[in-house]
Amino acid sequence: MPRRQGAILTSGELFVGRLRDTARLRDCADQVRAGASWLAVVEGEAGIGKTSLVRRSAASLDDFTVLWATGDPAETDLPYGVIEQLARRAGPAALREFPELTAPAAETGPHVLGGQLLLLLGALQQLGAPVAVIVDDLQWADRQSIQALGFVLRRLWADRVLTVLVTRPDGGAAAETVDRLLRSTDRTIKVDLGGLDDSEVAQFANALVDGALAPALSERLFEYTRGHPLHVRTVLAEVPADVLRDGVLERWPVPRSLLTGLRAQLDHLPAESRELLEAMAVLDTRAPLAAAGRLAGVPDPARALGPALAAGLVQWSPTEPESPVALVHALHRDAIYDTLAPDRRRTLHAGAAELVDAAASWAHRVAAATTTDERLAADLERSGMTEAAGGRSAVAATRLGWAASLSAARADRERRLLASCAQTLRTQQPTGIPQLRRQVEDCSPGALRSCVLGIMDLTSGRLPAAEAHLTQAWEQARPVPENGWVAALAGTFLAQMMIWTGRGGEATEIARRTLTIGGLDPATVDLIRALQATGRMWHEGPRAALGDLTHLPMSSTAARNDTLDTLATRGVMRLFLGDLPSALADLSTTALRDRQGAASKLGPATLALQAVVQYLTGEWDESESAAERALAVAQAQELLAFESAARFAMVCVDAGRGDWERAQRRLVELGDLVQVLGSAPETVYSSLAAATMAQARADHPGMLDALRPLLDDSGGYRLRYQPFWLWQQSMLVEALTGTDQLNDAAAALRDLRARHDGTGYLRDVVARLAGRLAEARNRPLEAVEIYQQALAVEVDASTAPLHRAMLEHAHGKLLLATGATSRRDAATWLHHAHRRFGALLAEPFRQRCAADLAASGLTASENDPGGRPTLTERETSVAYVIASGRTNQEAAAELYVSQKTVEYHLSNIYAKLGISSRRLLADALRGPDPGSDA
Repeated sequence: MPRRQGAILTSGELFVGRLRDTARLRDCADQVRAGASWLAVVEGEAGIGKTSLVRRSAASLDDFTVLWATGDPAETDLPYGVIEQLARRAGPAALREFPELTAPAAETGPHVLGGQLLLLLGALQQLGAPVAVIVDDLQWADRQSIQALGFVLRRLWADRVLTVLVTRPDGGAAAETVDRLLRSTDRTIKVDLGGLDDSEVAQFANALVDGALAPALSERLFEYTRGHPLHVRTVLAEVPADVLRDGVLERWPVPRSLLTGLRAQLDHLPAESRELLEAMAVLDTRAPLAAAGRLAGVPDPARALGPALAAGLVQWSPTEPESPVALVHALHRDAIYDTLAPDRRRTLHAGAAELVDAAASWAHRVAAATTTDERLAADLERSGMTEAAGGRSAVAATRLGWAASLSAARADRERRLLASCAQTLRTQQPTGIPQLRRQVEDCSPGALRSCVLGIMDLTSGRLPAAEAHLTQAWEQARPVPENGWVAALAGTFLAQMMIWTGRGGEATEIARRTLTIGGLDPATVDLIRALQATGRMWHEGPRAALGDLTHLPMSSTAARNDTLDTLATRGVMRLFLGDLPSALADLSTTALRDRQGAASKLGPATLALQAVVQYLTGEWDESESAAERALAVAQAQELLAFESAARFAMVCVDAGRGDWERAQRRLVELGDLVQVLGSAPETVYSSLAAATMAQARADHPGMLDALRPLLDDSGGYRLRYQPFWLWQQSMLVEALTGTDQLNDAAAALRDLRARHDGTGYLRDVVARLAGRLAEARNRPLEAVEIYQQALAVEVDASTAPLHRAMLEHAHGKLLLATGATSRRDAATWLHHAHRRFGALLAEPFRQRCAADLAASGLTASENDPGGRPTLTERETSVAYVIASGRTNQEAAAELYVSQKTVEYHLSNIYAKLGISSRRLLADALRGPDPGSDA
């Protein structure tokens, strides 16, 4: 009973069983054809048949555009390697349109590459076919690609995209991302792939040999292999044909270990076939057959390939250029590689180093080394530091680690080990660092050792130890020119830690002295300048901090890309001071440049702060959209500290509109961030958000309770934190007035007036608070005069419509109560307020205003905005971006979605608004002027 000729195919092409799993993937594809995106995760141990299942399923996707990438253990340090693979499968035309995807810079944010991939997916869908994105061996994908994929999958809002991720149960860095994705939407399935069942084992065996196995033997084969396809194949390769026919077998001829069985299989191959396989195992990648034969020293590689093909160990693509070959499975590679004698292994690696490209040759040169090699170690160190300077920290860490292992002298070995650890920490994914801590502690004392230990302590939450180590590193490294990068790294982390703990003065001094280090690149200098200004703001307030940012041009659009961190910081200071137009200009410019790929450390945070500005300027729909994108960006990069501002903006909008349930949920999420991070910024955002929600409920005791974490320990009503001080103080005045603590309210109002320069939206806030305090002290005429003077200032771009409406409401209500002027004047101001509240959909405020109108025998004007069309959140995001004049592609880029999503939502928007073109969209969204007379 000979083996079938089909057995020369790879095991991935011998597909049996898996009918239920195949059907589940087919159903996903049908759902995508119908117009919905789906994610399928196929998980199983090595060799279980995951790739076979997915390849068989992909063969039925002939009406899809299929993009396929495979994770490679040799490329886990290559930034965006998997994303680049996917992009290249899209073809030359697509690559010309989206060149950023072909050679992405290491420092580019995952959301930037994710945004470009979304545009590519949209362009492919516009050709008429749905798209399948398949990533095999996800557990070996680089971290940046995993983050970018996670960002993309959360933003496939209205696309026909099927994503299939193939991974192992111990999926490494990908496991947590996959778990989050599976929980994030109901359009996902998980296929847990186990061994074949008994009938499938029989079917698989019969596909490999002529005739049917004896039933008893088939059952024993299933019990022996537990249905593992690769193990079944390996066992059958060792059983004589007559035994398979007769079914008489006392025991299996190979051990239960699959790897041991594979090695036994190799023993039956001709010597030249084994030598060819050994060369392929060392190359560990698809390689031209001629190159593999040359490395193996085999004169006729095609002849040597035959027995290996027949044994099912090799994949061969003779129709492709150079006829590439590769081992079928990593288990084959391990089995073959482990049989190599040390001398043979080193010889093959030395030869492989001459065959592969420069980046891949390093690993082979290291494997070929017989002992310590200072020349190679020095080369690796230089290469690693070059990669570090280019932002490729993961690659740098690997090469520096190799350099350390090849170093003979202790000083060299320790320096390189510590540099490797430092670069690993800079990746913000220090998975191997805890295991290295003991080695780091055993190193000789020095600045780099202290710096690494300090960052380790910081990531573990041991702040006192982190501060001690980082301070020591910073002070030791600064006087030594060649240690400038160590001093800058320590100073940056140290300044950030001081800001997190609210010690702004110390952060400012550390940043100032760090700036005196020579040889720092412009982007690093700008980040340290931003930290200096931020520290000063925490210590002296935002107005003083602007003095550290005078190097910036007045116009934000004239700022260079290497000054974006300070530009974002200036925008934040202007927001804190109430200068909304200038703040929005700085923040939106930074956000735009970040989206375009400029490497800014603070760029991802600017969208969230832009959302806060838009809340104040009354662009609540745009604020929701920006905050949602900011949260997606922060989550893609696992930057918890950047989430708080986005969630703060969301609470403000939800509370303003009276969506109490959603506002409370987001308030709880903010509180969770305070518990996890324990830092001063999160405390400010959380407390101020709670106070804003209480304000929307007209709950003055609740406002005061919310503000208590922001008060200092003096026992009075003095705020301890400078960020949003004017906003915090205005809330404090309102809360104290509303709880009849009038003397304290008056003192707080004096402090507010002393710090406010009389400009921006806060002039309306201060006037309303002063008027309310005068009312509470039974000085109605004084209050009327305060309100009238403030309302005499015309509305401009710096006006916050909610606060202008609250001022109008207070004035109109007081006029009605006192009869100080005609009833008509009072009604006019109340109607103005009611219309503004209505335009914002600020329901709690609008209802209170309507109640005051009704109590006085007045009704709201028929021309008051009656609410907006019932657009969904996503439709609203698309509508406002398109209404601002963007093209579909520009809107897609700004929203981080595909063009397909924009087109889909735009058609729904037109139908709901009863319009037929984008030319009419702005008017349909705007409604009547809230400030016009009824």
